[in-house]
Amino acid sequence: MTVLGLERIAAIRSDPARCTRAVGAALVDRSRPFLPEDQTQLYYTPGYALLDLEQRIRYNQLFGLRVNEYIMMLEREFVEPVLRALRRRARRFGSASLVRELEVMREEEAAHYDAFAALNRRCEPESYAANDYWFMQLKPYERAMIAAMNSGARFLPFALWIIVAMEESSIGLAAAMRRAGDTALGTLDPHFVEVHREHAKDEARHIHVDVHLVQACLHSYPALWRRVNARIFTAFMRDMTAPKANGTGARVVRRLIHEYPTLAKHEVELIGGLTALKDNVDFQRSLFNRSLTPLAFDLYDREPAFSNLAEVLPGYDRSAYAG
Repeated sequence: MTVLGLERIAAIRSDPARCTRAVGAALVDRSRPFLPEDQTQLYYTPGYALLDLEQRIRYNQLFGLRVNEYIMMLEREFVEPVLRALRRRARRFGSASLVRELEVMREEEAAHYDAFAALNRRCEPESYAANDYWFMQLKPYERAMIAAMNSGARFLPFALWIIVAMEESSIGLAAAMRRAGDTALGTLDPHFVEVHREHAKDEARHIHVDVHLVQACLHSYPALWRRVNARIFTAFMRDMTAPKANGTGARVVRRLIHEYPTLAKHEVELIGGLTALKDNVDFQRSLFNRSLTPLAFDLYDREPAFSNLAEVLPGYDRSAYAG
């Protein structure tokens, strides 16, 4: 996939049809699923067969809300602080055009947060009345880790490699939602799909800005320091792709059990299936693969420190790189 130049990125941004627009408020159809089944965690576990159709649809909806929260957290707690911290380095090693696109990107990410927060409130008004997060309740140590990572972003900008992959995967999710059509659970809620479709318009530019930031910031460091960043990145990705018994995916399952008490006797099996996903190749490849995250994988291909990345990301096949 060819990286767009900054002039081309600016030209696309000037076209309103290719930029995210606000989606008008509309009632969400609570009888419909929100996501394709293969975009949820339980789908890849034996325990999914324990759910009847109604329970699968409700699980799908709850997981869709969790996905929205994940995007919100990424953009406010992760992307924004990192981009803010890297402005000086982008100015020094990049260009005025890069700094401008970075500032526009920060503004757009703030609007994305608001759009997903509003969508979740329309889906579950009571649950989101006092808090934008229902499932993404970060523990103190997790907040401390993110704060430390953000404060050190100028020196440890490994987060840029993560941001590229995560933003590309959100574009892939929107594309999968558009392609879904009439799923086994029914047609996806059109309002939910529209918000994700609009979000993907800005992200389609952002991922190219991300690559320019990597080239201006990470590539300006010596090889030894890039190896340090690569090790931290690898550890982060290993942790992020391994669902936890007390993680957000498990909270979704426990909420489902709360709403359907007959599932309580299966809680151990359902949660155990989630934690086993760290070794489930199909699930791991669904998160990141060369078709879903081509720009991110191209960056990893060009970084010698990622020669063993496939041990952490099974969807990453370095031998596919012909360069």
